[in-house]
Amino acid sequence: MNSRQRLLNVFDHKKPDRTPVTLFVSDTDIEDGPPNCVIGERTDDVIADLIRFHEVLGIDIMLRISVDVFEPIAFGRNSDDWQNSWKFSDDKTRLAHTIDTPEGRLAEAFNLEGEQFHGDPTRDWMKLRNVRTEALIKEPSDLELAKKYRPEIPDYDLSHIEQIQQRLGDRGVVLPRVPSSVFNSAFGLRKLEDLFTDPLLKPDFYRELMEFCANDVIEVGRQIAKAGGDIMRVVGNVPNSGMVGSRFYFEHIFSYEKRYIDSLTSLGSRVFFHNCGQCAALLEVYREMLDGQALESLSPPASGGDIESLTEARRKLGDRVVMVGNFDQVHMLRQGTPGQIRKEVFKIFEQTRGDDGFVFSTSDSIIPGTPKENIHALAESALEYASGRSSR
Repeated sequence: MNSRQRLLNVFDHKKPDRTPVTLFVSDTDIEDGPPNCVIGERTDDVIADLIRFHEVLGIDIMLRISVDVFEPIAFGRNSDDWQNSWKFSDDKTRLAHTIDTPEGRLAEAFNLEGEQFHGDPTRDWMKLRNVRTEALIKEPSDLELAKKYRPEIPDYDLSHIEQIQQRLGDRGVVLPRVPSSVFNSAFGLRKLEDLFTDPLLKPDFYRELMEFCANDVIEVGRQIAKAGGDIMRVVGNVPNSGMVGSRFYFEHIFSYEKRYIDSLTSLGSRVFFHNCGQCAALLEVYREMLDGQALESLSPPASGGDIESLTEARRKLGDRVVMVGNFDQVHMLRQGTPGQIRKEVFKIFEQTRGDDGFVFSTSDSIIPGTPKENIHALAESALEYASGRSSR
């Protein structure tokens, strides 16, 4: 089998010739630089560099690619009734964003100190979200302004997805990033502590906000799914099991995320849900929410997660959810020896022996400063175990 056939067999719940082996690297990771130690000098072609990273290591290619969709969706557009304004402090460490409407102003603020952005910070919404100090939606009246005056969601130019898919061919699969999960999208508008108390203190408002976000992500997600790609990548890391329990998730989050996922699979798309860390207490909820789809990252405790056994994770998830992970890229890959890395790889393959629904990968992006020899040791040992060339 080639990489594309092997990966699609796993995601379609068919038997592969071996366990796929890949590493978590996206187009933005390539721009940040850590994989440069593998590919050497960068070129101006991000996708070519991303493909080359996988090919140099001989691993299966999962191209995680971005789309030019600013979040919160359509909030960055302007109209006569919706005017965005961004203002930096004199020392460039603070950023204020306001949106003026005929009936009032929405405002948010960010602390930029010590942060590195991809170009213009006002467009790097993923990093801005993590350094926000004031949220746009503070009261129900703010949501009413957004519902009344926000510009319509446009038809986005997503032609690059099909072009990338044609370039890659049968060498691997393409995973476009669709809009963030419904709860993550709500977090893009409202303070996290408020989102966790709203279901109890302001249940009607919470439902209205989540419906607003669900409609947005479904509309744009379907645009992206129709544009191409093999597997739609949904990031839903905010309500992880370090933040919420399974009961809260099931009662207040599950139905919205399930509707989003179903909207993508109804078009024939596969879905890849990125939890990003702690998920042990949510595995049985994910089992129902992700039936037939995939879960990443199943991170071990050493890299900020809480999955101590992939065998136990599989028991809770059942056999209908593809597992992707769970090598520790934070400490083991960056600070371990090649021998230690090999032992950890062996442990993961022992826990997933005979599991045709598993993809070996790092749990998240490779950390700057990771030694080249460690990345090669990881890829080589994983490929050996996956292909049965090594038993120890």
